[in-house]
Amino acid sequence: MQRAVILKIFYIISFSALIIGLGFYLYFSLVKADTSVGENGDIKFLDFGGNIGQKQMVLKVDGKNGTISVNQTMLSSCSQKIVGFEKSAKIDSLISIGEGFRVIEISGLVGAHSENRQYFYLDEKKCPQALAFVKNGSKVYNIYSDQPSFKLIDFNVDGWQDVGVEMRNYDADPIVDGMRDIYLYNPVAKEFVYSRSEDYKQEEVCPTCNSEIK
Repeated sequence: MQRAVILKIFYIISFSALIIGLGFYLYFSLVKADTSVGENGDIKFLDFGGNIGQKQMVLKVDGKNGTISVNQTMLSSCSQKIVGFEKSAKIDSLISIGEGFRVIEISGLVGAHSENRQYFYLDEKKCPQALAFVKNGSKVYNIYSDQPSFKLIDFNVDGWQDVGVEMRNYDADPIVDGMRDIYLYNPVAKEFVYSRSEDYKQEEVCPTCNSEIK
């Protein structure tokens, strides 16, 4: 009889601890995060699949400074700085750019007409790391367009999505004429490398997107 009472008390304590733990998880992963991002940031659950699964992404922006964080446990997270944004940013989506490799796209308006973007992946520790853009020996971790327009297309047909960044051509008619910088993705270095620039017109929809660029 006494043994049954002890077991009953043990089960009640265990169940209570489970409920309390669940309450803490919901508070720290949902309520606390929602109130901390404010109007300038963003929060989303993204499903990376595989051994990563669903993760909560928290984007915080304070002026021109900000971070993107991944919740690891109830009380811990892993973060990385974001760059090039002004006042606000948002998590657009999770994009597969090739062979199941998924990246997080974040964007935000800068200046009067431009848009800034960054792309992050989760490393082996499930921490966000920024994909670089390399041009003429210079490496940056964000890209912007004053059109604003970005093309995620496999320009060189190698199975990986590349980035076409479109800018207005102020030496011609900026309403119609533009210049597209093409960055090809290097899966080994995990970076987008500048390949070439090409002219385009607004009424044309990426005329060379299906051509091979070497």
